[in-house]
Amino acid sequence: MRRLILGLALLFLISAETVEQKKTLESFDQAVKTAVALKDCTMRFKLYAATGKNNEMNFYSVQEGKYLHHPLLYYQRRDEVKATYKEQGGVGFQEIYRGDVDITEILMPGAYRALGLVKLLPEDPKGFGMNGGSLKSMAPWDSMEIFAKMARIGKVSMENGTLNNKPCLVFEIVQNPGTYYNAGINRAKVYVDPQTNLINRFEQFRPGSDKPCAWEEYMDLKVNIGLTPEQFSFEGFKSPFSLVKSPPSSEVDPMLTPIVRKRLPDSGPEAATVLANFNKAVDNINSYRADLSMRFRYKRLRLYREDRYAYNRKPYWFTLATTAQKADYILLNHSAGAVLWIDPSDNNIHIIGGGVQRLLGEQVFSSTDYKFFSTLGDNPYELAFPHVQALLKGYFSGGKAEAWVVDYKGRKMWEVSVSRAGEVWERHPGKINLVIDPETSLPRVIELSGYDDPRAVVAMTVDNIKLNPGIKPTETKF
Repeated sequence: MRRLILGLALLFLISAETVEQKKTLESFDQAVKTAVALKDCTMRFKLYAATGKNNEMNFYSVQEGKYLHHPLLYYQRRDEVKATYKEQGGVGFQEIYRGDVDITEILMPGAYRALGLVKLLPEDPKGFGMNGGSLKSMAPWDSMEIFAKMARIGKVSMENGTLNNKPCLVFEIVQNPGTYYNAGINRAKVYVDPQTNLINRFEQFRPGSDKPCAWEEYMDLKVNIGLTPEQFSFEGFKSPFSLVKSPPSSEVDPMLTPIVRKRLPDSGPEAATVLANFNKAVDNINSYRADLSMRFRYKRLRLYREDRYAYNRKPYWFTLATTAQKADYILLNHSAGAVLWIDPSDNNIHIIGGGVQRLLGEQVFSSTDYKFFSTLGDNPYELAFPHVQALLKGYFSGGKAEAWVVDYKGRKMWEVSVSRAGEVWERHPGKINLVIDPETSLPRVIELSGYDDPRAVVAMTVDNIKLNPGIKPTETKF
């Protein structure tokens, strides 16, 4: 009898938990459907974001925005900005996303206004914030669709809460372990008005932290007010000219030839052996220099460049001197003749731009500034040997590895390919190939592919490698 009573009690608890979970999912699904069904909205909002472990960067702003769902048309203006780093988009920064042409137009404040109207392709890494957001994803319906995706590969719980002394529903979404955490975020809290089912605030968290790395809170939210495209325009004077120009993709495409190697029938070492030798060789490197060439394409982005590169592990610094460059999208150093380096004396990133950006003189940024790092892999200094090693041990860990022998530039070399295990997110590679010199166990070719764009590729050659060359920090001629 006692066992029967315990069994019935357990069954009751399980049934109650099932009913509660069903209620939670139905409420969350209704909030998603409400947001997705919106035709338009206007609002003011507060935005906070932080990144970096040792030297945290913080950004806070108050902005005004208006968003039209069909046709897709978004506008935002920054009314207040506080940042712990050099932020070019200060008070008065305005941006418009036009869905019909899938382009974002930016009007910067202050001296940067002289650059005129700057056009960014939304896939351009510089169009994203430090936690992976962009204007294209800033409407309430965009945010709720992102949270719905997290919920599909995770769990959702719900509790009653308050926001600004008003009752609200608080949904907590936790992604399942082993799924990819976009921008390192695995957990979110979403605050929803129980009367309107509209989102009013969200918070995003990284694993193991109870402090949000980003949050956004809506103020003066007005929905379905009948916005029209004619109501979207920049405020104030804007120059009809732009000093920042890029060549069309048709000029860059012919330069993006594949890196040729021929697969041979010879037997070679197992992939695990090739990777173990690579790891051992990289572990023994304190510094090196090399000549790089990079071919890159992703959706509408095209880039060809040649650089001299020097890397030092302890203290960490690098120097990237650009000798040739052509791209159909805006780069921070813009063209050939640019130099980008980390100075170990202040641990900051320094730039002397090429072309018209040389007029800005030497610019100094935090070494944790997110604008210098890209999940696409199109920044060559992010493919330094230790960084490739970290990529294999981190993002590609547990992936399927294969190896074979190739003829590359008249020499027999090993090629190893590692395909990512699990889901591959937007703008992230799903496969990495290395052509490795058997004499040094170091890569001569580094390729990234398997993006959400099937034709996307990063292909970088590494030549004239010299280990421990004795180059000093900030030197540009080596």
